[in-house]
Amino acid sequence: KVTPSTSSLRQRLRLPHLSSSNFLDSSQASALKELNSVKLTQEHQEDMSSVEGDDEKVTLVGRIGSALASQTIERLKKEGSRVASMITKGPVSLTLMCLIGGLLTTLSGFFGMFNLLSPLDILPSAYNFVFGLVMIFLEIHHKIGYLGFLYRGIEHWMRVLTTLTGRSLFYFYVGSLFLSRWTFFGILLGMYMCVCGMFSLAVGNAAAQKLQDSQVELNDMESGEKGEFIKKTFNDFDRDGSGGVDANELPNLLKSLGLELSQPEIDSALLILDTNGSGKIDYEEFKDWLMGRDLSFV
Repeated sequence: KVTPSTSSLRQRLRLPHLSSSNFLDSSQASALKELNSVKLTQEHQEDMSSVEGDDEKVTLVGRIGSALASQTIERLKKEGSRVASMITKGPVSLTLMCLIGGLLTTLSGFFGMFNLLSPLDILPSAYNFVFGLVMIFLEIHHKIGYLGFLYRGIEHWMRVLTTLTGRSLFYFYVGSLFLSRWTFFGILLGMYMCVCGMFSLAVGNAAAQKLQDSQVELNDMESGEKGEFIKKTFNDFDRDGSGGVDANELPNLLKSLGLELSQPEIDSALLILDTNGSGKIDYEEFKDWLMGRDLSFV
């Protein structure tokens, strides 16, 4: 009986021929495969560690940012309180501050109308020139008696400008026009006018609140007693007998009623109580105030 050779059996079974070189190649391949899996594991661990490191950096940056933001907010609150106190208690005359703003607005508009290098600015400059004149007039109209008809015209056609709130918003509007021009001088003047507007509004509201509080203190009096008190108080402080309390007499009158107002608040109080724009508080205006005039909008 003939025994088949090994080669013939491989051919019949179609088995691959395993030589020593093939064995080494398969061993190397498995080793390389294990090495690659180890490398991939190490790279994955490195990526995870780098991601964790990045997360720690982001967390640290977030904490620093939160700390800086909280410090900034606290600082802004302190500065805001200081500015608010300066606004309501400062010695600066509100009228003078707004008068300077009106003068600067007028000069800016006047020179801007002759700027031939920028013809598109001529019309806005003309508006600013007129707005500046209106500001100046509103602040000193009571000292220019022969121009009273202009104030009556403004009171008729633009009554909002005769109120403290309307005037404050007007200053803020003019300031925003200067800011929109985006020039160095325009930005400075715009910021100044916006400050004037906010200053007037803040001081006016503070003065109106104090004036309204004084009405509550007189509510305990009988109507006849209250009328006598109002008449006597008015006559005591109308020392020149002009029939009105002017800016020089108003501070002493307010003190007699227990009201402590700063100079800007006194300026605002005069504007609030002087409803006819005469520059003085006459008896009827004084009486209307103490009898309960609504000061929620001034």
